[in-house]
Amino acid sequence: MPFLDKLSELVWSLPTVALIISVGIYYTIRLRVPQVRCLGQMLAVVRKSFSGDGENRFRVLSTALAATVGTGSVAGVATAITLGGAGAIFWLWVSAFLGMAVSFAEGVLSIEYRDGKKGGIMYAIRDGMGEKFLARLYAFFTVLASFGMGGMVQSNSAAEAVSSESGISPVAVGIILAILTAACLFSGRDFTGKASSVMMPVLTIIYIFIVTAVIVANFGKLPEVFSEIFSSAFGLKPAIGAAVGISVKQAVSVGFKRGIFSNEAGLGTTAAIHAGSGLSPKEQGLMNMFEVIIDTFVICTLTALAILCSGAVETGLDGSLLVSAACESVFGSISGTAISLCTAGFATATIIGWSKIGLSAAEYLSERSVLPYKIALIAAVFTGAVVSLSAAWKISDIFNGLMVFPCVGALWALRKSVICQISLHTK
Repeated sequence: MPFLDKLSELVWSLPTVALIISVGIYYTIRLRVPQVRCLGQMLAVVRKSFSGDGENRFRVLSTALAATVGTGSVAGVATAITLGGAGAIFWLWVSAFLGMAVSFAEGVLSIEYRDGKKGGIMYAIRDGMGEKFLARLYAFFTVLASFGMGGMVQSNSAAEAVSSESGISPVAVGIILAILTAACLFSGRDFTGKASSVMMPVLTIIYIFIVTAVIVANFGKLPEVFSEIFSSAFGLKPAIGAAVGISVKQAVSVGFKRGIFSNEAGLGTTAAIHAGSGLSPKEQGLMNMFEVIIDTFVICTLTALAILCSGAVETGLDGSLLVSAACESVFGSISGTAISLCTAGFATATIIGWSKIGLSAAEYLSERSVLPYKIALIAAVFTGAVVSLSAAWKISDIFNGLMVFPCVGALWALRKSVICQISLHTK
């Protein structure tokens, strides 16, 4: 769709990427590289969340990971390589490194400005900045993003993965996912947290095992793969004239978009989930950094290396099918089935996590908007299963980009609240 292409390019033009990069660089420098300096403290907080007395914290962590570790970590990485080449992976890493500092700031604000058990960047904008209109605008963009990133793309990838392996029609997959979404939205219990705490650890372990095995089987190709990633990222491969600049620009743009889509740094989305973690502002900031590490530096990286090492790029496939092809090159069709199930599971978990994020934003806008929102999200989940992959991704990119501006504004305006936390000792 030409209109979606142009709108996506407009929303994700250089100013948008520059905003995220600049705030990431600022917090990296001002907080004295917390991505490295605070690793020990971060691991201590993670252990605390996994301890016997931290059941609620583990559910919050699982729900937040469910919202981030979705098809963006599988199909999104494959699409990044397809559109931006191997060089896009380098820029995905850059976005994640800077994103760790940004996510720290988002975690601090999510606790510092929560309203009881309710939270989200909109509360930080309202109470910290005193900007009620901007807060409502951010909440509105979050609702839109929940339809795209949290609904349509996830169900689309799940339907594609399941249909390719089992022959079940996308319509049937859409109906099943819509029913599960309805169960999350209309259940009065913590269905989201319980489901995520069971699904995410199992799915993550299975997926990591399979893609790691593919990399090990093609271990000798790793030097060549890393060389291709770095050379493509900076246009060092032989090319003619303007082709070099175009390829680098594409790699940077796609790498950052897919990185942000995957770990959501700069969007502030999981702040609504973190409000119930019971952690201090600094502890939540550190936990946010851990989520980016798991999502991008572990799962996304393993996915990219498996695709590039296996040579599956030459198949011309895209999305989850490309990942399945990479795994089938080593294990045969059984691994393709396992990857498809993992992809569908990740997608379902993300829908579950995002249903809570979107619902929090809808509640912030108006209690009367809650029921229409639930119905609209269920419809978006079903629709995503039957539309084209390209259209689903473009819509999600547009909605994600709209969230960046008010979120980055809050991260900058409330920087003193974040900076004062970095000097505090974690209990």
